[in-house]
Amino acid sequence: MKQLRPIFLIFALILATVLLLASCSIKRELPTRQYYIINYTPDDTVPETSKRPYPFTLEIGRFEVQRIFNRQNIIYRYSPNKIQYYELDRWAVRPDYMIRDVVFKHFEASGLTNTVGIDFLDMRPDFRLEGTVEALEKYDAGDLFYAHLAMNFKMLDVQNSQQIWAYSFDERRRVYSDEMVHTVAGLSAIFQTHMNTIVTQLDSLFLVNGGGIIPSPDPTAPQPVTAPVDSTDDGIDDTAFEIIPEN
Repeated sequence: MKQLRPIFLIFALILATVLLLASCSIKRELPTRQYYIINYTPDDTVPETSKRPYPFTLEIGRFEVQRIFNRQNIIYRYSPNKIQYYELDRWAVRPDYMIRDVVFKHFEASGLTNTVGIDFLDMRPDFRLEGTVEALEKYDAGDLFYAHLAMNFKMLDVQNSQQIWAYSFDERRRVYSDEMVHTVAGLSAIFQTHMNTIVTQLDSLFLVNGGGIIPSPDPTAPQPVTAPVDSTDDGIDDTAFEIIPEN
């Protein structure tokens, strides 16, 4: 019996070593969360006809995000009636904060007005830009994948709370990989395209009115709204996104 004791000890030692190595291997293979953010470098090219900066103070207000999209888990859609949330692929910050920050960053880089900010505590801004996010998702059509972004913008004259301008878009842009990084790059490209259009429209609005008071629009006049678009140009720029892996 005494002769068997060393054998049992050796066997127990080998078994403990195997279990330890197995646990380490399993721990290394556990997937980690990936964090993403809409990001791009704004185009600071100023048209020759522009008179920037215009003598206005512009506040970037809140952008309300539809409740199903306003969470950190990125959403993907199979059909109008079926959605899922990714457990490991998440936005780095809540979408309503992220969208507002991107809009502010773009206007700050454009130099459109003398002052642009998010919170004005000691003064009243001349205008406030705000809006809603109607869709922020990955669309999964089986063998086809799309980045889908839909938003509404409006600008208010703060002095009289009158809306003086509006813009909307709903665009689905095809991406050619199931990897989330390409969807986020597609969303960034859509955002940049329409922000460029928005800055151009506001530049023309300020220019036409000579830097003076902008009249309220005719409520019967059609608003500049873009129809839903399916784009096959993914417009992906390798620098248009940022991935923040979990430590």
